[in-house]
Amino acid sequence: DSKEYGSLSKARKACRKGSILIHRGPLAIDPITNKPSIFDPEKCIRGRVGDRVYPQDVIGKQVRMGGGLYLTNMAHKKPFDLPVVYEDDHFAIVNKPAGVVVKSHRKGGHGIMTIRSALPFALQPPSVGTVAIIRRPQPVHRLDKPTSGLLLVAKTKPAMVDLTRQFVERNIKKTYTAILNGKPDEPNETSITSMEAHKLGVDVELQSDDAEKWQLIDYTLNDKSGAHRSAVTVWRILQCCKSLEGTDNYVTMVELKPKTGRYHQLRRHMAWVRDCPVIGDSEYDHLNFKDESLYLCSNKVTLDHPYYNTEAGRKEWEALEDENVKYGNGMIQLSGKTNDKGERTVQVHASIDLPERFMEFLNRSKEEADKNLDEKKE
Repeated sequence: DSKEYGSLSKARKACRKGSILIHRGPLAIDPITNKPSIFDPEKCIRGRVGDRVYPQDVIGKQVRMGGGLYLTNMAHKKPFDLPVVYEDDHFAIVNKPAGVVVKSHRKGGHGIMTIRSALPFALQPPSVGTVAIIRRPQPVHRLDKPTSGLLLVAKTKPAMVDLTRQFVERNIKKTYTAILNGKPDEPNETSITSMEAHKLGVDVELQSDDAEKWQLIDYTLNDKSGAHRSAVTVWRILQCCKSLEGTDNYVTMVELKPKTGRYHQLRRHMAWVRDCPVIGDSEYDHLNFKDESLYLCSNKVTLDHPYYNTEAGRKEWEALEDENVKYGNGMIQLSGKTNDKGERTVQVHASIDLPERFMEFLNRSKEEADKNLDEKKE
């Protein structure tokens, strides 16, 4: 376009800025206009000086619009598949795989193999008219590299602010599942009921007869600066089985609900307080299972929706006619909490199945222990 790029230097500058896209092959047909006008992200590359253009290729210019265009991030191919558990115009919840960092640090050497790099490929840009869109979706918190599970992602600035506030005020309730090396003790003095656990502010199902017992760890931990910080974890045993390699020949699956979010809190609490480190934790367990990856997964989270509880967001949510969209395919619920107007709070309840390797490890440990026992009998 001679009007848009009056000189060769202007065209080169546009390429360097990443403004030019090359769509390999013809565009897809728009079902509304019945004309070829839809760019397929899988066929788009960022145009660079010297790139060859073939017959039927389409050259396009990327423009930042009100709806947000994640195509501006198509400088690389998709680094890996990132499952999306929940998504709307304001935030999303993704399932982070183990072994991938959330963000790359300076000199970290991770390149594009980060959650932050994969998000533009996994998520849809917000609809046109959405307020204060973030140019590229941003993780709101962090999960350790070897930990898998649910990660909250903001797509707008107001959602980022609100979700950060909820973390600071400990309004977001997270649940983890881990497999421990050994069988942790359950002292009576640290045993609490589900009602007591609920009053602490963790997400537990209330039992009328208080038959369900939890264990409480209230143990101060040092943060990265060396300062002593309060750290509280509520936990219970889910399954225990024999193991040839486990401490005292046991491994145990536990459910963990942190009230606070200190550095390596769950890993340090189980290793230091209960003397049963998470299997695969090379930092806090130097004796067994050195070849195993970390068995720790964030598999459940509950939070207030960052937009649907605002005045404008509540009106928009109540006006939604599609029940699947309105209730997020069962993940959006009205809670028992109320706002200043007496309206029940719109909450998001997301959960995922544990990675298959968790049960595979327990079954393999049990089979090996049983086989060893049978050989001794013989």
